[in-house]
Amino acid sequence: MMKYLFRPPRALLLLLLLCLSACHSQTRQAKTLVAQLGDTHAERRAQAAKALVAMGPAAIDALIWGMSQENPPRIREKAVWTLSDIATPPARVVPALISVLSDPAENVRVAGSIALPQLGESAVPFLLKALASESMETRLHVAYALGEIGKQLDDKSHLPDILTALIRSLTDSEWNVRRLVVRALVTIGAPAVPALTEALNGTDRELRGMAERALNDIGTPEARQAIAAAKKRFAAE
Repeated sequence: MMKYLFRPPRALLLLLLLCLSACHSQTRQAKTLVAQLGDTHAERRAQAAKALVAMGPAAIDALIWGMSQENPPRIREKAVWTLSDIATPPARVVPALISVLSDPAENVRVAGSIALPQLGESAVPFLLKALASESMETRLHVAYALGEIGKQLDDKSHLPDILTALIRSLTDSEWNVRRLVVRALVTIGAPAVPALTEALNGTDRELRGMAERALNDIGTPEARQAIAAAKKRFAAE
């Protein structure tokens, strides 16, 4: 008798089956729409993207599948833009977008680096971690994204963390990454001057050279004054 006491009512079982069926149906629909992102007609691509955004987080798994390399670059790129329009939750969206920064197709990588800054401050913790990636392409595009986000922030936000990470990356082993890090610091502009000045007066010769380049490109009176003072100091030593 006791084994029957905890049997779910038939109505509850039916409801669970209906929910599972609806979820499965929604998953199939989302995948169909992602495939439509590669349609040759622009209007059909736009309709698919709009429908996926309307589905919100329920479409994320399908879009992540769309960004996988089993799909052609056209679908992967469009999936990147669509996922960035959904934007939330950042813990799922941002890592997925970072993953395409090392995609074999340049248009997909560029789409990722442009889409990430649109997510704003919520993307920063994930980007800071990705700046230490083994992939040169990832580090390069992450530096660009951090510069674009950093120029919109103030000292009460993630800006100090961004500046610390970028300054550290001025000595990256890859020249192209160092170049993009300089660009990111120049994009942030005047708020980066104190951190760059500190680096300019440090003991690392390579770091001093890159810091001077960034300060020179920023070009504010404070930046020029920092360069002049450092040159005077090192000349006297």
